[in-house]
Amino acid sequence: MQKFISVFLVLIGLMLISVNSNAATVSCNAIASTEYVPSKGYVDIGADSVSRYVIQHMYWRTASRLSWFKSESTSTYEPDAIFYNYDGSAYGNAPIGYWTSDLPSPYVDTQAFDSASEKAVTIGSANAYFINAGRFYMTVTRMTAGGGNSSLVKLSSQRGRRVPGGCYSTNCSFGCSSNSNYFTVPFQSGYTAPSGRVYWWQDPNTTNQPW
Repeated sequence: MQKFISVFLVLIGLMLISVNSNAATVSCNAIASTEYVPSKGYVDIGADSVSRYVIQHMYWRTASRLSWFKSESTSTYEPDAIFYNYDGSAYGNAPIGYWTSDLPSPYVDTQAFDSASEKAVTIGSANAYFINAGRFYMTVTRMTAGGGNSSLVKLSSQRGRRVPGGCYSTNCSFGCSSNSNYFTVPFQSGYTAPSGRVYWWQDPNTTNQPW
């Protein structure tokens, strides 16, 4: 009986998920970006004697910036670093080896549904409900080298949900199908790795610059 119930819950969860050409998504209510996108963030992308790496820091200034996470007990969050690979010259390719984060219930995101033209290297939070305002969170990810010694990078802030809700693994985290992915630093900003970038998102303005 227990096995039947588990299978039934998984099937129900799969019924809620839709798959498009780039990603698996799940239905969520429409919201404003200021209900989950960090007020500020910065990223350092580079290399040392071990490998190439991505270090990210995120900061939500007030509780209102976390209102959707707090209203949705199965909420997830992913700060993506996405490397331009349309010409095969991405600086980063895929997560490998050491990684760490103080985000609640962290996980290494899968690239299963990603476009080969944009290489996303991401540590996500499977329990964004417990992210708190007024402190910085960080992720550190080592990654394999892509085809170039430098490339454009964009940063995105993605909300999602766990399906089923009791599962905290990478494969149970799905981006929302609407208002889900804001590019805090788009390719058009000219951010090129290896280097650092800082951004502000409607705090009070939206801007980004080298640091």
